[in-house]
Amino acid sequence: MQRLVHLFFSMNRSGIILCSFAAVIAVGTLLLMLPIANENGRWLSFVDALFTATSAACVTGLSVIDTAKDLSIFGQVVLIILIQIGGVGLMTITTLFSIGLGKRINIGQRLLIQESLNQGAPEGVIRMALDIIKYTLIIEFIFGTALAFYFYEILGVLDKALYWGYWHAISAFSNAGFDLMGGYASLTAFSNNLPVNLIFMALIILGGLGFTVIGDIRHKRSWRYLTLHTKIVLVVNTILLFGGALLFWILEADNPFTLGDLSFGDQWLVSFFQSVTARTAGFNTVDIALLNGATLTLIMALMFIGASSTSTGGGIKTTTFAVLLMSTLALLRGKKDVVIFNRRIDASTISKSNSIFVLAQLWLVFAFFLLLAFDTNGNSYELILFELVSAFSTTGLGVGITVEWNDWCKMILITTMYVGRIGILTFSMSFFNKKVDRIRYPAENILIG
Repeated sequence: MQRLVHLFFSMNRSGIILCSFAAVIAVGTLLLMLPIANENGRWLSFVDALFTATSAACVTGLSVIDTAKDLSIFGQVVLIILIQIGGVGLMTITTLFSIGLGKRINIGQRLLIQESLNQGAPEGVIRMALDIIKYTLIIEFIFGTALAFYFYEILGVLDKALYWGYWHAISAFSNAGFDLMGGYASLTAFSNNLPVNLIFMALIILGGLGFTVIGDIRHKRSWRYLTLHTKIVLVVNTILLFGGALLFWILEADNPFTLGDLSFGDQWLVSFFQSVTARTAGFNTVDIALLNGATLTLIMALMFIGASSTSTGGGIKTTTFAVLLMSTLALLRGKKDVVIFNRRIDASTISKSNSIFVLAQLWLVFAFFLLLAFDTNGNSYELILFELVSAFSTTGLGVGITVEWNDWCKMILITTMYVGRIGILTFSMSFFNKKVDRIRYPAENILIG
Protein backbone atom coordinates (compact mmCIF):
# COMPACT_ATOMS: atom_id res chain seq x y z
CA MET A 1 0.00 0.00 0.00
CA GLN A 2 2.83 2.40 0.87
CA ARG A 3 4.41 1.72 -2.52
CA LEU A 4 1.11 2.53 -4.25
CA VAL A 5 0.78 5.80 -2.30
CA HIS A 6 4.38 6.71 -3.13
CA LEU A 7 3.82 5.86 -6.80
CA PHE A 8 0.65 7.99 -6.85
CA PHE A 9 2.32 11.10 -5.46
CA SER A 10 5.44 10.59 -7.60
CA MET A 11 3.31 11.07 -10.74
CA ASN A 12 3.10 14.36 -12.53
CA ARG A 13 -0.01 16.46 -11.90
CA SER A 14 -1.74 15.23 -15.06
CA GLY A 15 -1.25 11.63 -13.95
CA ILE A 16 -2.71 12.33 -10.51
CA ILE A 17 -5.81 13.87 -12.09
CA LEU A 18 -6.20 10.83 -14.35
CA CYS A 19 -5.94 8.39 -11.45
CA SER A 20 -8.30 10.43 -9.26
CA PHE A 21 -10.95 10.45 -11.96
CA ALA A 22 -10.45 6.74 -12.54
CA ALA A 23 -10.98 6.13 -8.80
CA VAL A 24 -14.32 7.96 -8.89
CA ILE A 25 -15.41 5.89 -11.90
CA ALA A 26 -14.32 2.67 -10.16
CA VAL A 27 -16.39 3.44 -7.05
CA GLY A 28 -19.37 4.40 -9.21
CA THR A 29 -19.03 1.17 -11.17
CA LEU A 30 -19.11 -0.97 -8.02
CA LEU A 31 -22.16 0.87 -6.66
CA LEU A 32 -24.08 0.61 -9.93
CA MET A 33 -23.38 -3.12 -10.13
CA LEU A 34 -25.15 -3.75 -6.81
CA PRO A 35 -28.65 -5.29 -6.92
CA ILE A 36 -29.95 -2.38 -4.81
CA ALA A 37 -29.02 0.00 -7.64
CA ASN A 38 -31.08 -1.86 -10.22
CA GLU A 39 -34.85 -1.96 -10.51
CA ASN A 40 -34.93 -5.71 -11.17
CA GLY A 41 -32.76 -6.45 -8.12
CA ARG A 42 -30.07 -8.16 -10.17
CA TRP A 43 -26.37 -7.53 -10.56
CA LEU A 44 -25.58 -5.27 -13.50
CA SER A 45 -22.81 -6.56 -15.76
CA PHE A 46 -19.38 -5.08 -15.15
CA VAL A 47 -19.04 -3.53 -18.63
CA ASP A 48 -22.50 -1.93 -18.53
CA ALA A 49 -21.88 -0.59 -15.02
CA LEU A 50 -18.46 0.73 -16.05
CA PHE A 51 -19.95 2.32 -19.17
CA THR A 52 -22.72 4.01 -17.17
CA ALA A 53 -20.38 5.23 -14.42
CA THR A 54 -17.88 6.57 -16.95
CA SER A 55 -20.60 8.30 -18.96
CA ALA A 56 -21.93 9.94 -15.77
CA ALA A 57 -18.57 10.96 -14.27
CA CYS A 58 -17.44 12.23 -17.68
CA VAL A 59 -20.79 14.08 -18.03
CA THR A 60 -21.42 12.46 -21.40
CA GLY A 61 -24.92 10.98 -21.41
CA LEU A 62 -24.40 7.97 -23.68
CA SER A 63 -26.18 5.04 -22.07
CA VAL A 64 -26.48 1.30 -22.51
CA ILE A 65 -29.28 1.01 -19.94
CA ASP A 66 -32.57 2.86 -19.49
CA THR A 67 -31.91 5.21 -16.58
CA ALA A 68 -35.59 5.56 -15.70
CA LYS A 69 -36.59 1.89 -15.97
CA ASP A 70 -33.43 -0.08 -15.20
CA LEU A 71 -32.05 1.91 -12.24
CA SER A 72 -33.66 2.12 -8.81
CA ILE A 73 -33.85 5.39 -6.85
CA PHE A 74 -30.55 4.41 -5.24
CA GLY A 75 -28.97 3.86 -8.65
CA GLN A 76 -30.32 7.16 -9.96
CA VAL A 77 -28.92 9.00 -6.92
CA VAL A 78 -25.51 7.37 -7.44
CA LEU A 79 -25.69 8.45 -11.08
CA ILE A 80 -26.52 12.08 -10.31
CA ILE A 81 -23.74 12.26 -7.69
CA LEU A 82 -21.26 11.04 -10.30
CA ILE A 83 -22.61 13.67 -12.71
CA GLN A 84 -22.21 16.41 -10.11
CA ILE A 85 -18.64 15.35 -9.32
CA GLY A 86 -17.83 15.16 -13.01
CA GLY A 87 -19.39 18.56 -13.67
CA VAL A 88 -17.64 20.66 -11.04
CA GLY A 89 -14.52 18.49 -10.85
CA LEU A 90 -13.15 16.18 -8.19
CA MET A 91 -10.40 18.62 -7.14
CA THR A 92 -12.97 21.37 -6.62
CA ILE A 93 -15.08 19.19 -4.33
CA THR A 94 -11.96 18.00 -2.47
CA THR A 95 -10.99 21.64 -1.89
CA LEU A 96 -14.43 22.37 -0.43
CA PHE A 97 -14.18 19.48 2.04
CA SER A 98 -10.61 20.41 3.03
CA ILE A 99 -11.61 23.99 3.80
CA GLY A 100 -14.73 22.77 5.62
CA LEU A 101 -12.53 20.60 7.84
CA GLY A 102 -10.21 23.53 8.50
CA LYS A 103 -7.26 22.04 6.64
CA ARG A 104 -4.63 24.23 5.01
CA ILE A 105 -4.27 23.92 1.22
CA ASN A 106 -0.55 23.49 0.47
CA ILE A 107 1.25 24.52 -2.70
CA GLY A 108 1.13 21.00 -4.13
CA GLN A 109 -2.63 20.88 -3.79
CA ARG A 110 -2.91 24.35 -5.30
CA LEU A 111 -0.93 23.21 -8.31
CA LEU A 112 -3.25 20.22 -8.71
CA ILE A 113 -6.29 22.49 -8.57
CA GLN A 114 -4.63 24.79 -11.09
CA GLU A 115 -4.06 21.85 -13.44
CA SER A 116 -7.61 20.53 -13.06
CA LEU A 117 -9.13 23.99 -13.66
CA ASN A 118 -6.77 24.68 -16.59
CA GLN A 119 -5.48 27.89 -15.03
CA GLY A 120 -2.24 29.63 -15.89
CA ALA A 121 -1.09 30.20 -12.31
CA PRO A 122 -1.91 28.83 -8.83
CA GLU A 123 -2.87 32.26 -7.48
CA GLY A 124 -6.58 32.59 -6.82
CA VAL A 125 -7.46 28.95 -7.55
CA ILE A 126 -8.91 28.37 -4.07
CA ARG A 127 -11.31 31.28 -4.43
CA MET A 128 -12.19 30.11 -7.92
CA ALA A 129 -12.92 26.59 -6.66
CA LEU A 130 -15.25 27.98 -4.01
CA ASP A 131 -16.92 30.23 -6.60
CA ILE A 132 -17.52 27.19 -8.80
CA ILE A 133 -19.36 25.45 -5.96
CA LYS A 134 -21.35 28.61 -5.21
CA TYR A 135 -22.36 29.27 -8.82
CA THR A 136 -23.27 25.61 -9.33
CA LEU A 137 -25.54 25.38 -6.29
CA ILE A 138 -27.28 28.70 -6.99
CA ILE A 139 -27.92 27.99 -10.68
CA GLU A 140 -29.08 24.42 -10.10
CA PHE A 141 -31.40 25.49 -7.27
CA ILE A 142 -33.04 28.31 -9.23
CA PHE A 143 -33.60 26.38 -12.45
CA GLY A 144 -34.30 23.12 -10.63
CA THR A 145 -37.15 24.84 -8.78
CA ALA A 146 -38.50 26.20 -12.06
CA LEU A 147 -38.37 22.74 -13.63
CA ALA A 148 -40.09 21.22 -10.61
CA PHE A 149 -42.95 23.69 -11.10
CA TYR A 150 -43.54 22.51 -14.69
CA PHE A 151 -43.04 18.84 -13.85
CA TYR A 152 -45.64 19.16 -11.05
CA GLU A 153 -48.23 20.16 -13.64
CA ILE A 154 -47.44 16.94 -15.53
CA LEU A 155 -46.80 14.48 -12.70
CA GLY A 156 -49.19 15.88 -10.10
CA VAL A 157 -46.96 14.61 -7.26
CA LEU A 158 -44.88 17.24 -5.44
CA ASP A 159 -42.03 15.08 -4.16
CA LYS A 160 -41.53 13.42 -7.54
CA ALA A 161 -41.71 16.80 -9.29
CA LEU A 162 -39.01 18.19 -6.96
CA TYR A 163 -36.87 15.09 -7.50
CA TRP A 164 -37.22 15.33 -11.28
CA GLY A 165 -36.65 19.08 -11.26
CA TYR A 166 -33.39 19.13 -9.33
CA TRP A 167 -32.15 15.86 -10.86
CA HIS A 168 -32.53 17.20 -14.40
CA ALA A 169 -31.15 20.63 -13.40
CA ILE A 170 -27.92 18.97 -12.25
CA SER A 171 -27.77 16.84 -15.39
CA ALA A 172 -28.41 19.80 -17.70
CA PHE A 173 -26.05 22.28 -15.99
CA SER A 174 -23.34 19.62 -15.95
CA ASN A 175 -23.99 19.10 -19.68
CA ALA A 176 -24.51 15.40 -18.93
CA GLY A 177 -27.64 14.61 -20.92
CA PHE A 178 -29.04 11.87 -18.67
CA ASP A 179 -32.80 11.96 -18.12
CA LEU A 180 -35.59 10.13 -16.31
CA MET A 181 -38.13 10.13 -19.17
CA GLY A 182 -37.63 6.47 -20.05
CA GLY A 183 -37.40 4.64 -23.33
CA TYR A 184 -34.27 6.57 -24.41
CA ALA A 185 -36.72 9.33 -25.48
CA SER A 186 -34.85 12.21 -23.82
CA LEU A 187 -36.96 15.40 -24.15
CA THR A 188 -38.82 14.50 -27.34
CA ALA A 189 -42.14 14.73 -25.46
CA PHE A 190 -41.35 18.41 -24.70
CA SER A 191 -40.30 19.47 -28.21
CA ASN A 192 -42.95 22.23 -28.33
CA ASN A 193 -42.93 23.13 -24.63
CA LEU A 194 -41.40 26.60 -24.58
CA PRO A 195 -40.75 26.96 -20.80
CA VAL A 196 -39.08 23.55 -20.47
CA ASN A 197 -36.96 24.17 -23.59
CA LEU A 198 -35.86 27.61 -22.37
CA ILE A 199 -34.94 26.31 -18.90
CA PHE A 200 -32.89 23.43 -20.30
CA MET A 201 -31.18 25.69 -22.85
CA ALA A 202 -30.32 28.23 -20.15
CA LEU A 203 -28.79 25.51 -17.95
CA ILE A 204 -26.81 24.04 -20.84
CA ILE A 205 -25.50 27.43 -22.00
CA LEU A 206 -24.53 28.54 -18.48
CA GLY A 207 -22.77 25.24 -17.86
CA GLY A 208 -20.99 25.43 -21.21
CA LEU A 209 -19.76 29.01 -20.85
CA GLY A 210 -17.34 28.11 -18.10
CA PHE A 211 -17.05 29.27 -14.51
CA THR A 212 -14.29 31.71 -15.40
CA VAL A 213 -16.60 33.49 -17.84
CA ILE A 214 -19.53 33.53 -15.41
CA GLY A 215 -17.32 35.06 -12.71
CA ASP A 216 -15.82 37.60 -15.11
CA ILE A 217 -19.24 38.77 -16.30
CA ARG A 218 -20.52 38.97 -12.74
CA HIS A 219 -17.64 41.16 -11.57
CA LYS A 220 -16.98 43.30 -14.67
CA ARG A 221 -20.51 43.78 -16.09
CA SER A 222 -19.10 45.73 -19.04
CA TRP A 223 -17.85 44.47 -22.39
CA ARG A 224 -14.96 46.92 -22.29
CA TYR A 225 -13.46 45.44 -19.12
CA LEU A 226 -14.04 41.76 -19.85
CA THR A 227 -10.99 39.56 -20.33
CA LEU A 228 -9.99 38.43 -23.82
CA HIS A 229 -10.95 34.86 -22.88
CA THR A 230 -14.49 35.91 -21.96
CA LYS A 231 -14.93 37.97 -25.12
CA ILE A 232 -13.81 35.10 -27.35
CA VAL A 233 -16.08 32.63 -25.55
CA LEU A 234 -19.14 34.90 -25.83
CA VAL A 235 -18.58 35.70 -29.50
CA VAL A 236 -17.83 32.14 -30.60
CA ASN A 237 -20.76 30.75 -28.57
CA THR A 238 -23.15 33.27 -30.12
CA ILE A 239 -21.99 32.52 -33.66
CA LEU A 240 -22.18 28.76 -33.16
CA LEU A 241 -25.57 28.95 -31.47
CA PHE A 242 -27.34 31.03 -34.11
CA GLY A 243 -25.35 29.63 -37.03
CA GLY A 244 -25.99 26.07 -35.90
CA ALA A 245 -29.72 26.71 -35.46
CA LEU A 246 -30.01 28.33 -38.90
CA LEU A 247 -28.17 25.47 -40.64
CA PHE A 248 -30.17 22.86 -38.73
CA TRP A 249 -33.43 24.50 -39.82
CA ILE A 250 -32.29 24.74 -43.45
CA LEU A 251 -31.24 21.08 -43.55
CA GLU A 252 -34.25 19.65 -41.70
CA ALA A 253 -37.17 21.95 -42.61
CA ASP A 254 -38.45 19.49 -45.25
CA ASN A 255 -37.70 16.31 -43.28
CA PRO A 256 -41.14 14.86 -42.31
CA PHE A 257 -39.55 12.83 -39.51
CA THR A 258 -38.08 15.85 -37.68
CA LEU A 259 -39.20 19.40 -38.55
CA GLY A 260 -41.39 18.88 -41.60
CA ASP A 261 -44.71 18.46 -39.76
CA LEU A 262 -44.09 21.15 -37.12
CA SER A 263 -45.30 24.75 -37.12
CA PHE A 264 -42.81 27.46 -38.10
CA GLY A 265 -42.34 28.53 -34.47
CA ASP A 266 -41.82 24.96 -33.25
CA GLN A 267 -39.33 24.34 -36.05
CA TRP A 268 -37.16 27.18 -34.80
CA LEU A 269 -37.56 26.11 -31.16
CA VAL A 270 -36.37 22.60 -32.03
CA SER A 271 -33.54 23.98 -34.20
CA PHE A 272 -32.25 26.23 -31.43
CA PHE A 273 -32.45 23.45 -28.86
CA GLN A 274 -30.48 21.04 -31.06
CA SER A 275 -27.88 23.74 -31.74
CA VAL A 276 -27.48 24.33 -28.00
CA THR A 277 -27.44 20.67 -26.96
CA ALA A 278 -24.95 19.70 -29.67
CA ARG A 279 -22.38 21.71 -27.75
CA THR A 280 -21.83 18.69 -25.42
CA ALA A 281 -25.15 18.55 -23.53
CA GLY A 282 -26.73 15.38 -24.94
CA PHE A 283 -30.44 16.11 -24.57
CA ASN A 284 -32.56 16.04 -27.72
CA THR A 285 -36.12 16.99 -28.66
CA VAL A 286 -36.10 15.07 -31.98
CA ASP A 287 -34.91 11.55 -32.76
CA ILE A 288 -31.26 11.98 -33.76
CA ALA A 289 -31.35 8.75 -35.78
CA LEU A 290 -33.92 10.31 -38.15
CA LEU A 291 -31.77 13.32 -39.10
CA ASN A 292 -30.33 13.77 -42.59
CA GLY A 293 -26.70 12.84 -43.21
CA ALA A 294 -25.71 16.48 -43.67
CA THR A 295 -27.35 17.39 -40.36
CA LEU A 296 -25.48 14.62 -38.57
CA THR A 297 -22.25 16.06 -39.99
CA LEU A 298 -23.22 19.53 -38.74
CA ILE A 299 -23.88 18.19 -35.26
CA MET A 300 -20.57 16.32 -35.29
CA ALA A 301 -18.76 19.57 -36.08
CA LEU A 302 -20.56 21.37 -33.22
CA MET A 303 -19.82 18.51 -30.84
CA PHE A 304 -16.15 18.45 -31.79
CA ILE A 305 -15.78 22.18 -31.05
CA GLY A 306 -17.71 21.73 -27.82
CA ALA A 307 -18.01 24.08 -24.87
CA SER A 308 -15.53 26.44 -23.24
CA SER A 309 -12.58 25.99 -20.90
CA THR A 310 -13.35 25.54 -17.16
CA SER A 311 -16.90 24.56 -18.14
CA THR A 312 -18.84 21.36 -17.55
CA GLY A 313 -18.71 20.54 -21.29
CA GLY A 314 -16.17 18.82 -23.51
CA GLY A 315 -14.85 19.11 -27.04
CA ILE A 316 -11.64 20.85 -28.07
CA LYS A 317 -13.19 24.04 -26.62
CA THR A 318 -14.37 27.26 -28.26
CA THR A 319 -11.20 29.18 -27.45
CA THR A 320 -9.06 26.48 -29.08
CA PHE A 321 -11.25 26.67 -32.18
CA ALA A 322 -10.99 30.48 -32.26
CA VAL A 323 -7.19 30.45 -31.95
CA LEU A 324 -6.89 27.79 -34.67
CA LEU A 325 -9.12 29.78 -37.01
CA MET A 326 -7.45 33.13 -36.38
CA SER A 327 -3.92 31.71 -36.64
CA THR A 328 -4.82 30.19 -40.01
CA LEU A 329 -6.26 33.49 -41.21
CA ALA A 330 -3.14 35.30 -40.02
CA LEU A 331 -0.97 32.89 -42.00
CA LEU A 332 -3.08 33.32 -45.15
CA ARG A 333 -2.89 37.11 -44.82
CA GLY A 334 0.85 37.07 -44.25
CA LYS A 335 0.59 38.42 -40.69
CA LYS A 336 3.31 37.69 -38.20
CA ASP A 337 1.11 37.90 -35.11
CA VAL A 338 -2.31 36.45 -34.30
CA VAL A 339 -4.44 39.31 -33.00
CA ILE A 340 -7.92 39.01 -31.50
CA PHE A 341 -9.76 42.06 -30.14
CA ASN A 342 -6.55 44.09 -30.35
CA ARG A 343 -4.64 41.58 -28.25
CA ARG A 344 -1.77 39.42 -29.51
CA ILE A 345 -2.05 35.70 -28.81
CA ASP A 346 1.09 34.20 -27.32
CA ALA A 347 2.97 31.65 -29.44
CA SER A 348 2.70 29.03 -26.69
CA THR A 349 -1.11 29.30 -26.75
CA ILE A 350 -1.13 28.81 -30.53
CA SER A 351 1.19 25.80 -30.20
CA LYS A 352 -1.03 24.33 -27.47
CA SER A 353 -4.15 24.79 -29.61
CA ASN A 354 -2.50 23.08 -32.57
CA SER A 355 -1.40 20.20 -30.34
CA ILE A 356 -4.93 19.73 -28.96
CA PHE A 357 -6.37 19.66 -32.48
CA VAL A 358 -3.77 17.18 -33.79
CA LEU A 359 -4.03 14.89 -30.76
CA ALA A 360 -7.83 14.92 -30.95
CA GLN A 361 -7.75 13.97 -34.61
CA LEU A 362 -5.23 11.20 -33.98
CA TRP A 363 -7.34 9.75 -31.18
CA LEU A 364 -10.51 9.83 -33.27
CA VAL A 365 -8.79 8.11 -36.19
CA PHE A 366 -7.33 5.45 -33.89
CA ALA A 367 -10.63 4.81 -32.05
CA PHE A 368 -12.62 4.88 -35.31
CA PHE A 369 -10.33 2.21 -36.75
CA LEU A 370 -10.86 0.02 -33.67
CA LEU A 371 -14.64 0.45 -33.76
CA LEU A 372 -14.73 -0.55 -37.42
CA ALA A 373 -12.63 -3.60 -36.59
CA PHE A 374 -14.79 -4.76 -33.64
CA ASP A 375 -18.26 -3.72 -34.87
CA THR A 376 -20.20 -6.84 -35.81
CA ASN A 377 -23.56 -5.19 -36.47
CA GLY A 378 -22.73 -3.77 -39.89
CA ASN A 379 -23.36 -0.15 -38.90
CA SER A 380 -22.54 2.54 -41.45
CA TYR A 381 -19.35 4.58 -41.18
CA GLU A 382 -21.42 7.70 -40.57
CA LEU A 383 -23.29 6.32 -37.54
CA ILE A 384 -20.14 4.84 -35.99
CA LEU A 385 -18.26 8.12 -36.39
CA PHE A 386 -21.18 10.08 -34.92
CA GLU A 387 -21.25 7.90 -31.80
CA LEU A 388 -17.47 8.19 -31.46
CA VAL A 389 -17.40 12.00 -31.75
CA SER A 390 -20.29 12.18 -29.29
CA ALA A 391 -18.26 10.13 -26.79
CA PHE A 392 -15.02 12.07 -27.31
CA SER A 393 -16.75 15.44 -26.95
CA THR A 394 -18.67 14.11 -23.91
CA THR A 395 -21.91 15.15 -25.61
CA GLY A 396 -23.99 12.01 -25.34
CA LEU A 397 -26.19 12.44 -28.40
CA GLY A 398 -26.68 9.02 -29.91
CA VAL A 399 -28.19 7.33 -32.92
CA GLY A 400 -29.13 4.18 -31.01
CA ILE A 401 -26.27 1.84 -31.89
CA THR A 402 -24.35 1.93 -28.58
CA VAL A 403 -26.93 -0.21 -26.77
CA GLU A 404 -26.51 -2.98 -29.37
CA TRP A 405 -22.70 -2.94 -29.48
CA ASN A 406 -20.54 -5.71 -28.05
CA ASP A 407 -18.34 -5.24 -24.99
CA TRP A 408 -15.23 -4.46 -27.07
CA CYS A 409 -16.92 -1.50 -28.77
CA LYS A 410 -18.30 -0.33 -25.43
CA MET A 411 -14.80 -0.41 -23.92
CA ILE A 412 -13.50 1.72 -26.79
CA LEU A 413 -16.22 4.29 -26.10
CA ILE A 414 -15.54 4.11 -22.35
CA THR A 415 -11.88 4.97 -22.94
CA THR A 416 -12.84 7.71 -25.39
CA MET A 417 -15.27 9.32 -22.92
CA TYR A 418 -12.59 9.21 -20.24
CA VAL A 419 -9.98 10.81 -22.50
CA GLY A 420 -12.47 13.43 -23.69
CA ARG A 421 -13.43 14.48 -20.17
CA ILE A 422 -9.88 14.60 -18.83
CA GLY A 423 -8.77 16.48 -21.93
CA ILE A 424 -6.67 14.98 -24.69
CA LEU A 425 -3.70 17.21 -23.85
CA THR A 426 -3.81 16.43 -20.11
CA PHE A 427 -4.21 12.75 -20.90
CA SER A 428 -1.22 12.75 -23.26
CA MET A 429 0.98 14.79 -20.92
CA SER A 430 0.38 12.34 -18.07
CA PHE A 431 2.70 9.89 -19.84
CA PHE A 432 5.60 12.34 -20.03
CA ASN A 433 7.72 14.09 -17.43
CA LYS A 434 8.37 17.72 -18.25
CA LYS A 435 12.03 18.47 -18.76
CA VAL A 436 13.76 21.79 -19.30
CA ASP A 437 15.67 21.96 -22.59
CA ARG A 438 19.31 22.62 -21.73
CA ILE A 439 20.51 22.40 -25.32
CA ARG A 440 19.21 24.42 -28.24
CA TYR A 441 20.11 23.00 -31.64
CA PRO A 442 20.73 24.94 -34.85
CA ALA A 443 17.61 25.73 -36.91
CA GLU A 444 17.07 24.48 -40.44
CA ASN A 445 14.02 24.85 -42.64
CA ILE A 446 12.16 21.93 -44.24
CA LEU A 447 9.66 21.91 -47.08
CA ILE A 448 6.01 21.55 -46.00
CA GLY A 449 2.62 21.90 -47.65
